Amino acid sequence: MGKFKFLIILILALFLVCGIVMVVDAPSSFDDSVSLIPTSDSSVDAESSNCVNGTCLVDSNKTDDNSVKTVDKNTKDDKINYDSKYYVDDFIDGLYFCNDLEYAFKEAKAHNRNVMIIFDGAACIYCEYLKEGTLTDPSVQKEINENNILLITESSTSPELFQQLDVYGTPTTVILDQDGNELGRIDGYEPPEEYLRDLKEINSH
Repeated sequence: MGKFKFLIILILALFLVCGIVMVVDAPSSFDDSVSLIPTSDSSVDAESSNCVNGTCLVDSNKTDDNSVKTVDKNTKDDKINYDSKYYVDDFIDGLYFCNDLEYAFKEAKAHNRNVMIIFDGAACIYCEYLKEGTLTDPSVQKEINENNILLITESSTSPELFQQLDVYGTPTTVILDQDGNELGRIDGYEPPEEYLRDLKEINSH
């Protein structure tokens, strides 16, 4: 009888130890204080990226960030205080990225604009085409600066936002109204002319 009790105690002790190990190894919770703006300067290899037809599949296990070469600043939109701590103007020259989603909606309501979110990917060659080609086009920048509060984010920094808006590939551009309702989206990479046409159509809603 004594051996039986000892065996039960031993089994319970093993379960307790396994439970402690599982708790220690559990992933940390999502940190919504992380900036939406990617900051590192890693390069993208088209051969190794999971991309096809203008879109790259989201891989939440990748944590590399993207880079965009910047040049001299363009004229700012005086209607919005881009010198605020909530804006970053050195990510893509000529565009001003808001780094806080809640603040972006406040700005959208204050200035009668839509919220534009670009979902970026760490190993996404088409994301680079979008940022270095399409988003540097003066006509595209004019449309964005006049009608949108712009944000950019990655699956590694805001996975919950990807899930909430059903984004499964990058690049994806989602346009929301001031109340958070989706007006439309642009899936994948598009050259400047097509992107501008689609963006104008969505912003006109």
